[in-house]
Amino acid sequence: MIKLFRKNRQKLLAKKTPAGRAGKFANYFAYATGEIILVIVGILIALAINDHSNSKKKLELRNSYIIQLNDEADRNLKKLTLLNDEALHMLKELDTVFKILLYKDYDNPRLSTKSFYLIMSKKFYPVMITYENLKFSGDLKLFDDLNLRNAISETYETFNSIEKLEASEQQAIEAYYENFLMQNVKFRNMGISSDTYGKDIYFENMVLTRMTTIAQNREAYSNAIESLKTLKNTFTEMRYKD
Repeated sequence: MIKLFRKNRQKLLAKKTPAGRAGKFANYFAYATGEIILVIVGILIALAINDHSNSKKKLELRNSYIIQLNDEADRNLKKLTLLNDEALHMLKELDTVFKILLYKDYDNPRLSTKSFYLIMSKKFYPVMITYENLKFSGDLKLFDDLNLRNAISETYETFNSIEKLEASEQQAIEAYYENFLMQNVKFRNMGISSDTYGKDIYFENMVLTRMTTIAQNREAYSNAIESLKTLKNTFTEMRYKD
């Protein structure tokens, strides 16, 4: 296109123009106009190339983030699935304890062994490096789709619910350990007879409390798992579109 402008400008300059000042001015005007047009066209082409290059870089960076977020989702899914399975196992064990108390079978040896689940707890340590980088660098805006940006943020926000539940559960465990076990239970006699603590209402209430909190944890784990799976599916669809 620039060559075409140059040829037209040369033809214009080669044309015979009236003698005198008017003719010279016409030539200079034509020359100047051609130069201006060439500069403008050059700038527009450079801007278009630069914009295309920037768009390509942004797309590559976004796709790099998608790969990292997807890997992060896999790691968090693995942790949450394991925690969910362990929580289910703990619920079954504590359900056995509850039934023993319900039938007042205080000398049942399983009461002492399974009651240790009352002070057992698991904690979720999420992997959030990529998401934190996205959030604090401002690169989250690379995801043009507002719904997708919200989906990413909301998925990681499900971890907040888990953290709050685990913190509340830990407080209950610490209170039980300090206020009841250390004061009322002789650990060397726990396997012989639970008559000294099995009948205590505080102990029974703790069993029910732990069963409730563990069930809440499982619900929070399940919500986070489903959210992560949905996000992974969205990333897969995006890669196919690209």
